[in-house]
Amino acid sequence: MRRKKEIIIIILIVGITIFLAFMPMLLANRNSEIEENSTNNKSTINITVKGELKVEEVNIRIPYGYAYGYVITKIEAYLNKYSIVSSNKTKRYYDDSIIVIESSDTKKDYTEAIDTNDKIDINNANLDELIKLYGIGEKRAKAIIEYRDKKKIETFVELKELLGVSDEVINNIKEKAFL
Repeated sequence: MRRKKEIIIIILIVGITIFLAFMPMLLANRNSEIEENSTNNKSTINITVKGELKVEEVNIRIPYGYAYGYVITKIEAYLNKYSIVSSNKTKRYYDDSIIVIESSDTKKDYTEAIDTNDKIDINNANLDELIKLYGIGEKRAKAIIEYRDKKKIETFVELKELLGVSDEVINNIKEKAFL
């Protein structure tokens, strides 16, 4: 019986020692959470939406931490048939932000002006020029040439479906090429 009491006392002492050793870290984490919450204690934020809209830009106030999908529902009346809405509707906003709505009409690129001297024209490039683009090998370059012989490639979404590539590959192609 005496041995059990000794073991229980030792376990309690070790437990209290461990608790006291980690208590400063627990308190520091709690204080940083409180500081973080106090700095982010905004009730609303400003979102500016530009790009492919019926108007030049839309400014809205949304509740702090609300998602992209909520923003889209608020500006739905300003979207047109060329507006490309991102499929990631769960991205949340905690700071004032600018959202650029892309256009399926490739003649309107609001994110950057097309400098045709430095970029490859996908609808007119030869096999060697297409192969220079990130993610396009000989097989995909031939597929582009065959496709565009029948129909001009209108959008990067159409190109993505044709090639069966990821958004990352298409974004890299957009940097080096145009339609």
